[in-house]
Amino acid sequence: MRLPSIHSLSWRLTMAYTALVTAVLLVFGLVAYFGVRYVLFSAAARQIEATRITVTGLTETGADQEGDYNHVDLEDPAITAALGGGPVWVQIATPDGKVLNRSRTLDKGIALPTYVGPATRMKIGENDFLLTGGYLAPGATLQIARSLEREDEFLSSLAQVLLLVGLAGLVPAVVGGRAIAHRALRPIETLTRTTRGITVSDLGRRIPLAGPRDELHVLGETVNGMLQRLDDGFRRQKEFVAAASHDLRTPLTVIRSYSDLLERWGASNPEVVAESSRAIGGAAFTMERLVQDLLLLAHLDIKPKMETTRLRLDELAAETVKEARAIAPDVEVAEKATLPVEVLADEAYIRRAVWALVDNALKHGGPKVEVSTGLLGTEAFLSVTDNGPGLTPEELSRIFERFYRADRARTKGKGFGLGLPTARAIVEAHGGRIEAQSGPGQGTRFTILLPLAWSGGQEGAARPPRESRGKAQ
Repeated sequence: MRLPSIHSLSWRLTMAYTALVTAVLLVFGLVAYFGVRYVLFSAAARQIEATRITVTGLTETGADQEGDYNHVDLEDPAITAALGGGPVWVQIATPDGKVLNRSRTLDKGIALPTYVGPATRMKIGENDFLLTGGYLAPGATLQIARSLEREDEFLSSLAQVLLLVGLAGLVPAVVGGRAIAHRALRPIETLTRTTRGITVSDLGRRIPLAGPRDELHVLGETVNGMLQRLDDGFRRQKEFVAAASHDLRTPLTVIRSYSDLLERWGASNPEVVAESSRAIGGAAFTMERLVQDLLLLAHLDIKPKMETTRLRLDELAAETVKEARAIAPDVEVAEKATLPVEVLADEAYIRRAVWALVDNALKHGGPKVEVSTGLLGTEAFLSVTDNGPGLTPEELSRIFERFYRADRARTKGKGFGLGLPTARAIVEAHGGRIEAQSGPGQGTRFTILLPLAWSGGQEGAARPPRESRGKAQ
């Protein structure tokens, strides 16, 4: 098994975790060290201040009028008791530095500075001391020094212990961080293995989801959703290619058959030539319509930029009705409740969508087709209604699928099953929608809804029929 690179996410997480633990240990060690140091030095300062008060009390009872302090015992047990039994240097001197009395523990060659003030750290000789001083009467100063050797040794040992603990803590930090990162990234490894195994022919596989609904769980759901969309897209593409091939097979067969007929009998039979020409021309026209529809759908799939202008739907409906009457004189095509409504749309595209609905009604509806326009809230609508056999709920749910044709529709008229999908794609590209309502024996109504060219409605504008209010039909 190949070890992961140090640049991998797991190692980066491990190093980040280790750095965080190191920083925490460092901060904790510094806080502990300086906290203990402050406590020790504060305690020593309180002790030495207590000693100064004790020595001051002893000198007040033992000094004469000339300021002679030689008879004052600076080794009195009360002095060492105030410091907890630790070593202490006591010195009484004049302001100009003349020593009047001092502890026997002071070497003869050492004199404490004539310092007066609160306890402060000071280096005397080779060692560090805590020194404090005050005034005595008449005209003398008192200096008391306490060695910090014990505190310094303790702090040195504490620093070594904290350093060793910090270094020892790095090992479990690295190991624990590595384990945590590996466990946290395990779902990503599963996701990677699963996606690597997915091919175009095996889009049904999904990433197994388990555990809490965290960010990785959401990532898995997102990838599964993407795979589902890809699976649906490839399935629709296969159905699309299969349906297009099926619809192209018939005109191609006609062309090939009549080409063979022309090759055999065309030279000697003018009737065969005329019949073959008509059949081949019709087949070529059918193929041309299919290819144009496919190109239009492909163009709409990439969401082209529409050249929008102000368009009166009621005028478009009137023109479409006239064209329908000329093409299908045996069908009663009428305008119903058409009122002036204006939208922003690409006229060529919207005209194509409206005609697709009317053409569908002429081919598959009954002997009567009605077209109406009006307002529905802040939207303009154009409805096409027929009194044909209607659609079942299952057929209605699939009516906008490409190449889908209801069984009853296939037995009547011509078509590729691209008109309604094309109409919906055009309307949705304009920010609108198409709604359909139908039922067995109840006819079918298709309604295009588009945003108005201006906000608000028109006073006195019409509404759709009562059954369509609240939902355009």
